[in-house]
Amino acid sequence: MKLNRNRNQRQALMRTQLNALVNFGHLTTTLAKAKMMKPLFDKLITRAKVGTVASRRLLARDLASVASANRLVDVIAPLFPDRVSGYTSSTKNKIRRGDAVTMVTLKLLADLPAPVVEEKKVKPALSSRAKSRDLSKNKTKK
Repeated sequence: MKLNRNRNQRQALMRTQLNALVNFGHLTTTLAKAKMMKPLFDKLITRAKVGTVASRRLLARDLASVASANRLVDVIAPLFPDRVSGYTSSTKNKIRRGDAVTMVTLKLLADLPAPVVEEKKVKPALSSRAKSRDLSKNKTKK
């Protein structure tokens, strides 16, 4: 299927949608895009089950995200130890009003654990007086 896009646009579309499926565990898209994604995702999971450094690098290349590749190998692949293929299910949702396209929810068959979000340490902001003092110190040192 070409999806009315050239090769680079199709690859970018599939890459972003596969990343979303890896990160969130589900995705709502059109039926045609879902049919294209299912075999690609099966190949990614099969490669992730190997778990070697080389497979991680290949996954990072295909997904264009090291974090998504690591999540696929460390979190998602162990959820399917006995399954050979068919890691996703698609359910038809509705027909989109604007162009009458069938919308589908593509979902992993196993439930994902909640992603761990690290809190960023925020440095306290300098007041305007402190900033002006820092600037004046820099000028006198030269």
